[in-house]
Amino acid sequence: MKKPDIIQQLGELRNKNLFREFRTISSSCSNVVKFKDKEYIMLASNNYFGLNTHPEVISAAKDALEKYGTGNVASRLIVNLDLHEKLEREIAKYKKCQSALVYSSGYATNLGIISSVVGKGDLILSDELNHASIIDGCRLSKADIIVYKHCNVNDLENKLYEFKTKYKKKIVVTDTIFSMDGDIAPLKDILNLKKKYSFTFMIDDAHATGIIDTNLKGIDIHMGTLSKALASQGGFVAGNKELIDFLRSTSRSFMFSTGLSPANTASALAALRIIKKEKSLRLRLLRNVSYLRNGLRKLGFNVGGEFQIIPLIIGDNKKIMQFQKMLENEGIFVTGIRPPTVQTARLRISVMATHTKEQLDKALESFEKVRRKLGLICVG
Repeated sequence: MKKPDIIQQLGELRNKNLFREFRTISSSCSNVVKFKDKEYIMLASNNYFGLNTHPEVISAAKDALEKYGTGNVASRLIVNLDLHEKLEREIAKYKKCQSALVYSSGYATNLGIISSVVGKGDLILSDELNHASIIDGCRLSKADIIVYKHCNVNDLENKLYEFKTKYKKKIVVTDTIFSMDGDIAPLKDILNLKKKYSFTFMIDDAHATGIIDTNLKGIDIHMGTLSKALASQGGFVAGNKELIDFLRSTSRSFMFSTGLSPANTASALAALRIIKKEKSLRLRLLRNVSYLRNGLRKLGFNVGGEFQIIPLIIGDNKKIMQFQKMLENEGIFVTGIRPPTVQTARLRISVMATHTKEQLDKALESFEKVRRKLGLICVG
């Protein structure tokens, strides 16, 4: 069957309330942002510690810009900066691994790792709610892919047992904190399975870096990003020296991408130092998360998640976008997330350590006002 043309497909997206448009801000992405020439409380950012405006982070970026210039101008196998290696050493220390490698984006990191370490004739066992970059990396690898039920260790074990002898090489891969549901993978339970079954274990710490400690014995591949809590750009992988040496020579998304810019590299390095030094940042974040989540539940909302990502699931594409728009009218910047990003439409609320109690109270007041206008008794 012939695929519909672009005009027809755009029409279908609009009819299903799945058409995407930019919401452009004109300020730094802090706890308050400038949108449509007004100030809004930001509840949609991954800037969990608010470090993208931290004086030390900005100063580090400026210093790198003046010393190294604006860009890396080539693949790192052609032009490699001492600054890149400095960041990689610090990441390896932070993850308690032998070595690390920095990529130009988190998406490129997952593609590069998975498509390099497994291939045709191997098996990948992937959580059903893993990030799109993991899914695409699995497909690109040409390995056989088995999807197990979300965070379901029993289902994972059943599949490991079923394919115990069929494949010599198996890898289990999961997000740590899931980006749209905010829940946490049962890492210790999965590690226990390694006592009975042979497999490589890879985790995606994109939303967990700085939030929870995942430096557990038995995790073979640590993937993470520099663009969430570290408030910069890029991705990284940490593991043993042999893994990193192998990826440096085989990972196409690393080999054929321009290296991370000096300013991004330096800012990530500064942010990493801050989260290691200032333990209060995490405590402030968790306090704010608890306050907002408990407040939403008291208002009758059925919200999920365990840490800084709070999904408020409604399930109706049109209504979720109405909710988003009405919150905008209240001065609250939250994003409605729809398929295919998620299976069920929701508001994805994310909290920052830098939110004030007054800002969170204003947000709760606005959620309650919008709920009444939409006639929602209970959201779930």
